[in-house]
Amino acid sequence: MKRIWPACAIATVLGLSACAPAPRPSAGLDGHAAAVATLQKINTQAHACWLKDGDFKDYGIIPELDTTSIPRLLVIPRGKPQSLPKAVIVASADKAQFYGPLSTTPLAGRIDSDITRWASGSKGC
Repeated sequence: MKRIWPACAIATVLGLSACAPAPRPSAGLDGHAAAVATLQKINTQAHACWLKDGDFKDYGIIPELDTTSIPRLLVIPRGKPQSLPKAVIVASADKAQFYGPLSTTPLAGRIDSDITRWASGSKGC
């Protein structure tokens, strides 16, 4: 009888857990998807605007959107994909920010205003 009790308890718990509703995705996954969507907007506009602009002639953009960690865009020296980034752009559902060496240059104001505008859904250079 003593050996049957643990087996019955386990069977009951397993049986009841089968009736529980399936867990919903966590808010973190929704937040991640929103950040990726925001960065996709910024990436599209940055490629259309910055890469054709003389102010950004020395830079390229590498998206890192398909990671399980924090999605981001890297602004790197053009033609040097293995280089350390000059700016890192991160986003949430509707806002973006950047950090790195370019944040202390004359381009910082433009980068900030562009990514803020693009993150909110605006288009254009």
